[in-house]
Parts: sequence; structure tokens; C-alpha cells
Amino acid sequence: MRRSKIKYISKDMVAQKSRSAFKQGAIRAMNTNGYVVIAHEGWVVKKHSNGNIERLQKIGDEAKELKVILD
Repeated sequence: MRRSKIKYISKDMVAQKSRSAFKQGAIRAMNTNGYVVIAHEGWVVKKHSNGNIERLQKIGDEAKELKVILD
């Protein structure tokens, strides 16, 4: 879509672009670092490019007060 033809930005458009950007970022991080750190099934895990998953820490109720910092 060309920017000049868009009259408004919907919630769905923002969600779609956000998902796409996070996927691209995860692929780039995997290629650069060889792993990504994600939340998976109640755990913070390190997912390696060879498919291995290393559990780092269980996510508990205390995690509700944590802030997400993207750098």
C-alpha cells in the first residue's frame, strides 16, 4: 500500500505490521547471534539456530510487575 493512498491506520494494520517486524527482527537476531531469547510455555528460553531450546527461568506471578525493555 502506498502511503499517499492510506486515509487511516486501523488497529489490524498496526498489529499486522508489528507481527511482521518482530518476525523479521527474530530472523535477523537468529542469523546474527545464533539464538534468540523468547517466552515459551511459561518459561524464558534461549532458542538456538540448530533447534535446541535451553530453559533459562520459569515465568511466575512476580513477572507481572516487570517491564519489557527493547534495546
